[in-house]
Amino acid sequence: MWKHALLYNNEFMSLPIEAAHEAHIIKTAQRLEELNSWVSQGLSPWECLRPIQWYNPGIKEFSEGISVEFAHTTLPAEIIFDNLLKHKQEHESLTYVGNIFRFKRC
Repeated sequence: MWKHALLYNNEFMSLPIEAAHEAHIIKTAQRLEELNSWVSQGLSPWECLRPIQWYNPGIKEFSEGISVEFAHTTLPAEIIFDNLLKHKQEHESLTYVGNIFRFKRC
């Protein structure tokens, strides 16, 4: 899933500027995979969390690889929000507006 960090709506954005950013992207991708396993149980592989915006050095909130915006490919946000909240860790934040989730790891 980490390859999506380099895309914005499936269009190439940027390679990580620093090694630390790449490490953040990898850790965030691992966490998204975990969250996806909770909300997409029993669904087909293409029915999953889909990153929309992740790493963009030109936007402060997305400049380190620890924040990501995503949606689910098939399920409405209201259905999965409570499930995601149950599995959110103490140091993480999760919000959603207009069927788009914003997740931040630190």
